[in-house]
Amino acid sequence: MFRCAASAASLLLAGALGAAGAAQERQSSIRDAESAQALLQLGQTREQTKDLAGAADAYERALQRSPELAAAHDRLGYVRGQLGQTEAALQHFSRAVALDPALFDAQYHLGATRWWTRDIDGARAPLEAAVRLRPDHGEARYYLGLVLRQQGNVPAAVEQLRKAVALSPRLGLAHLQLGVALQQWGDLEGAIAHLKIAAALDPSSIDARSSLGLALMQSGEAEAAVTTFRDLVREHPEDVTARLNLGTTLLQKADLSAAAAVFTEVLARDPSNALAQYNLGMALKQQDRFDEAERALRHAVELDPALADAPFTLGVLLWQTGRLDEAAAAFRQAIMKKEAYADAEYMLATVLKQQGAMDAAISLLQRTVQLQPTMAEAYLSLGQALQQQRRTDEGRAALDRARQLNQRKADAQASTFAVSVGNQKLKNGDVAGAIAQYREAIRLAADNPQAHYRLAIALARRGMRAEAQREYETARGIAPYLQPPPGLR
Repeated sequence: MFRCAASAASLLLAGALGAAGAAQERQSSIRDAESAQALLQLGQTREQTKDLAGAADAYERALQRSPELAAAHDRLGYVRGQLGQTEAALQHFSRAVALDPALFDAQYHLGATRWWTRDIDGARAPLEAAVRLRPDHGEARYYLGLVLRQQGNVPAAVEQLRKAVALSPRLGLAHLQLGVALQQWGDLEGAIAHLKIAAALDPSSIDARSSLGLALMQSGEAEAAVTTFRDLVREHPEDVTARLNLGTTLLQKADLSAAAAVFTEVLARDPSNALAQYNLGMALKQQDRFDEAERALRHAVELDPALADAPFTLGVLLWQTGRLDEAAAAFRQAIMKKEAYADAEYMLATVLKQQGAMDAAISLLQRTVQLQPTMAEAYLSLGQALQQQRRTDEGRAALDRARQLNQRKADAQASTFAVSVGNQKLKNGDVAGAIAQYREAIRLAADNPQAHYRLAIALARRGMRAEAQREYETARGIAPYLQPPPGLR
């Protein structure tokens, strides 16, 4: 009995001690948590005063007190990143996300840092999580747009970047990337608009102004592109890319002497620049300065064996000057360097036809029209070659296709002109006349997105909303980047 009584007393004493210990442990945890929060606040204060080492020390001590404090991991990761310790930063961001997936800052920092370290695929999930957590955060959408574009999903990238600039209108980088994405998507007008904003927001951005110049050049606004690149060259004389772009724009503008002078200046600074050497050859060739052009093109081939356009253009020059064997060799060299090079295969077939190698020429021309089904001149040449070989039906079919393609090209040009006339009539208030012009443009080329789009605008202005909506949907089916016109928003 005594032993039993003693055992019971011992158990009661042990239970009391255990309860006291648990209470002390809870109190200690509370004190540690309070201390961790105080240290977290201390670290943030030190960050604000640019004391990054002191901030890191505070966050480290906070984590010693409370190892699962996600916010401390996030802030420590941010400071480590600022100090150039990228791997440590990524580890802390990852730990913060694992501890608290709903912590926006950690998801955003993890995604952005992975993007900066070129882990594009790894950046996507945390950035998508960040956007879900904070749909109104422009920079998170900006980074997600970058990731999507680099993954090849241009429509989704444009959607995110459009939201980014709507949320953060003064975020120049978002306008720049949206402009580049729209250009890639085929919307030159939209691209130019956003690239102009990017350049205005940050006039020191060479990327923004270069991208603007390239978009202007692609849209046919050569004079504006030349001005853009001349300004860049004047302000940044060391920028070789700006000089090359200036020369290329002058070449497109057919200012051949000025273009040649720019490429010569680039070569004076960098004699091993294969692209400048090639473009110089192009400028000289178009001036019929064949000997100088040939030297430049041959030098370009030597400088960059992977530059397929150099042997192709050299081949054209050799063909123009009557050296068929050398031209054929140059075209073959170009074909070896670039897969599915339809233009080179067409030119090689042209040389072979002149040399009487009809079977080989026909084979190449058949391959050419497979590679480039809208190349009317290839169908024409193929039809002529087939008829010479007495393959009458095949030849007639190829010639018919050439005629169809040439007619389609002429209709497309007429359709574009009709849209232009319609735009002028709409501007002058002649809505009925504009509608007639847009309908004519569609009759000429049903796949002209601007004809359908502008017709939608005119119909909406007349109150014909249902028909306008149908025309807009048709336009958007052809050119998905088109946004709803004002009358349909």
